[in-house]
Amino acid sequence: MEKRLLVLLAETPVHAGGSESLGAVDLPIQREATTGLPVIWGQSLKGALRQTARDAGWTDRQVAVFGSEPPGENSGELTKGGVAIGDAQLLLFPVPSLRNTFAWVTSSLALGRLRRRAELLAVDRTAALAVVAGDAAVGSAGWTGKQVFGPLIQEVVSRDQAGTLGAALAAVVCPASDAFDHTRTKLREDVVVLPEDGSLAELTRSGTDIVARVQLKAETKSVKHGPFYSEHLPAETVLTAVLTGPGDQLAELHDLLDGKPIQLGGDESIGKGVLWCRMHTAESLAGALGGDRG
Repeated sequence: MEKRLLVLLAETPVHAGGSESLGAVDLPIQREATTGLPVIWGQSLKGALRQTARDAGWTDRQVAVFGSEPPGENSGELTKGGVAIGDAQLLLFPVPSLRNTFAWVTSSLALGRLRRRAELLAVDRTAALAVVAGDAAVGSAGWTGKQVFGPLIQEVVSRDQAGTLGAALAAVVCPASDAFDHTRTKLREDVVVLPEDGSLAELTRSGTDIVARVQLKAETKSVKHGPFYSEHLPAETVLTAVLTGPGDQLAELHDLLDGKPIQLGGDESIGKGVLWCRMHTAESLAGALGGDRG
């Protein structure tokens, strides 16, 4: 069995729905119980990838890679798919700032998870991700001093490691297309590592998009149902997942996904849930993390 790293960059707000309402939010996003950080569960990601394959005209190969259709749609014997799809965990979260419009924030926990995922792909060139924040956040030189991140004011210290980290993440996250030149440049400069004091979780709660919607009566255009409130991950959020399976099937998925968009979660009919995919082999991930970032 081989492994590949799938990186997802949100082009639009994304609603991967949780199981129950939370306070005033009727349709919250999926979150980890322990950290409170956003996540896209593997079953949700698998459904989106299956639909992408279906839209691309996959037939028998779709079953081989993803398994049988859900019960009720397939009357025959159920078949297990060849590829295991892990949860997409948060790597970078965009927050408004008074400098450069917004920054991507992360934490030692999120970076450590990416290091471990690289280890699963047998990549040991992860020194660029070894940035640990103390009481103050860590950023590039332009972020030195007190900075505003959403509702938080955070002291930021400058370290050369931050520039190395930003360059590595730019290579990991962005597809090769020239359309991502601005994103690559911004990632090199505007990634800030927050202390492990709950700041990242707090920013992911206050910084999501909460959208109010209603259903109107066709005749009068007055409210029939609602309002109801749904939560979305903001555009520019970055998550990563590990895919495990036979090399030939992972290669097919690579061709299907790398550098291309998928659509995931609710509100697809109003343009939500578009994510750009970057898929890394061990070789390409080692190159991105180790300095081969052309």
